Amino acid sequence: MYNQRPSLILPQPETTSSSHVFTFGTRLLVGVLLSAIGLTPFSSSFAQRKNAPSTNMTATLVMQAPTQDLGPRLVDPKNPQAMDLIKLFQEAAQYDPAFLSAKNAYIAGKEAYWQAFAVLFPQITGTYSTGRTDLRFDPNLGKADYGYSASGWGVQLTQPLFNWSVFEKYKQGDLLTGVAETNFALAQQDLILRVSQAYFDALTSQDNLDLYRNKKGLIKQQLDQAKRNFEVGTATIVDANEAQSRYDLVIAQEIAAQSDLLVKKAVLEQIVGKPIDAILPLAKQAKIEQVVEGRKIKFLKKDKGEFASKDIIESLHLSTGQSMDDWARQVEEVNYNVIISRLNSEIAKSNYNSSRASRLPTVNLVGSTGYNTQLGSLTSALPNTYYSTQYGLQLSMPIFTGGFISSAIRQNAAVYDQSITNLDLVKKTNATAAKQAYLGFNSGLSQIKAYEAAEKSALSSLQSNKVGYEVGVRINIDVLNAQDQLITTQSSLYKSRYDTIMNGLKLKALAAVLADDDLIAVNALLH
Repeated sequence: MYNQRPSLILPQPETTSSSHVFTFGTRLLVGVLLSAIGLTPFSSSFAQRKNAPSTNMTATLVMQAPTQDLGPRLVDPKNPQAMDLIKLFQEAAQYDPAFLSAKNAYIAGKEAYWQAFAVLFPQITGTYSTGRTDLRFDPNLGKADYGYSASGWGVQLTQPLFNWSVFEKYKQGDLLTGVAETNFALAQQDLILRVSQAYFDALTSQDNLDLYRNKKGLIKQQLDQAKRNFEVGTATIVDANEAQSRYDLVIAQEIAAQSDLLVKKAVLEQIVGKPIDAILPLAKQAKIEQVVEGRKIKFLKKDKGEFASKDIIESLHLSTGQSMDDWARQVEEVNYNVIISRLNSEIAKSNYNSSRASRLPTVNLVGSTGYNTQLGSLTSALPNTYYSTQYGLQLSMPIFTGGFISSAIRQNAAVYDQSITNLDLVKKTNATAAKQAYLGFNSGLSQIKAYEAAEKSALSSLQSNKVGYEVGVRINIDVLNAQDQLITTQSSLYKSRYDTIMNGLKLKALAAVLADDDLIAVNALLH
């Protein structure tokens, strides 16, 4: 519930020039002299001005009711139920629909290899049949002249000996399995990024809310002081009005920050699938440089133009020589999206070769065995039973298909060309993203140091302006501006820390080296 507070209507300053009323400058000088000897200044003058008729200015300052308290803070290191990144990631891995969908797709995708491998094995088909036949030579007869029953079974085996289209399908099974594995690895990295981004977004919202509440307290103090100074005649109503305006604004900002925190908390809860009581904050002195340290360089070898599956792994640090171009080169080689595009290009090439192979002859080894029996008046009263076994080579070759094969070849050739273009686009796009993340991380480290220095300067400026306001060399607006500058600087400092960490994680994800160990390293920055 809001606590309703009454409006405070301040009296108007007197502007008449009668001889018994001091001008503001004269009253200020007298007030300073009286204060120096321990007397209360302007007591009679204020009483006279308070009862004087209004002239030309009406000053109405409304004290706003405090905003509604949301209860416990989301970021609370003292809460025993507070969760960190590791716990949230573990919860998300058990619930997040996008990750679970990718996991099931991976399980299903692995079967493509075995399905393609199966076409190289013999295909065995079994049949069984039974039935009866009645023959009637004269349609006027009420019963059949002759009849017999027949039954039998058979087994046929077909083993491909030469079928280039089948061999290409087998290659595609291996490639499709690689796509499934890479997509799942990409989903794991994506889950780390989404949990981390939602976590730091919640921290940012909590920081902003705390800053606005702190700012509201500072402005409230300045507002109370401005009112007191106006009441004793050492300040004009302008200072009180300006402070009231800033106070009203910060209340609106606080309400917006509260709503934003609820939204960010809901996003985090949606990922982990459970309510969250509290999370741990980032340590103020956290060494963010370690986010990208210890990465594994995985430049891929190429053997005779083919994509190699083995990596050369070299453990290096970014700070010991890894430039932006080094990161971009790794991204162009081993980024998971690049790998998926390269595998899709190989699949398109295999489809093109398979369509061309449709014009080639196919050779199969065919064998069959079976049993047949017939019994009835048409043959004899005795059963006619025999076994049969056949085997041999079967060669087939398409002669005319109405242009279907030619059309399929042209279509698959265009799809293959498209896949090559897409691969080049993915390489360039991810290399650009890696450069952006690299610059964001390194510039973020510099920004953090700059904002830390700016925070100290803004705090000193605020203290100096407060002292100057008290001795009369600064006005109220100077103090309010100094408060705004301090809050803005602190907000930028906190956000730059989170953004720098996320840029480091994104950089490692683009280079396909983001793993659980990196999440553990970031989690160590919390307390």
